[in-house]
Amino acid sequence: MSFNLIRTKARSRFGETQIYLNYLISLEPNDPTIPATLELKIMKGLFQVQLYSSLEKTVNELIENTLTYISSNSVKSSHYALPFNSISLVDKLKAFKDCGYNNFFNKALEIFTELNSSNINPLNETAFSNNLQNIWTKTIEEVIKSFGVTGFSIDPRVRATIDELVDKRNAVAHGRESAAVVGERFRTDVLRSKMEIINTFSFQLIDLFEDYYTKKNFLKSTAKRFYTVV
Repeated sequence: MSFNLIRTKARSRFGETQIYLNYLISLEPNDPTIPATLELKIMKGLFQVQLYSSLEKTVNELIENTLTYISSNSVKSSHYALPFNSISLVDKLKAFKDCGYNNFFNKALEIFTELNSSNINPLNETAFSNNLQNIWTKTIEEVIKSFGVTGFSIDPRVRATIDELVDKRNAVAHGRESAAVVGERFRTDVLRSKMEIINTFSFQLIDLFEDYYTKKNFLKSTAKRFYTVV
């Protein structure tokens, strides 16, 4: 499966955000001592909502497509790498979490039996949808770990930028602060820097999952020879 379509959609998404930012730059006075108009403040606040939506949609689309690609390989349950079972067995794990004491051992047995079975079960590509409604860096890291990816870390500057963006988006979206209040805090050169960081991180994430899929890291090492990913 090709990740190029994911990249193309992400470029289009961030391209629209860049066009909006360019317009804001054209409206902002060159002299920082001249106050921005109320309209510009509002638009700068809404820009951060748009930038966040570009990030959220890209991450959600990336995770959903990766799971769809993996599922298309018709993998036997016993062939999945151990960490990936947190995803492949998510429905059984949820049933186990919600079961009463009387069903504890039956539900536990279902999980451990499935680990060694030859069953081919479709993956739930929306398994992370609820988690990814707010793209905090902590959430991104949890999702990555669920796939069994190791050695990945988010740069402190990137972490601060993403978490601040989520917070500002929520502030506007949930009415905690007005778009004008959020927008008046940053000049457009700062917004441009934030966008560059978010954009770069998004494509690094796509590269990470493409490498993960291409190397078949969702499989046990001994099972990789049985599958040819496309």
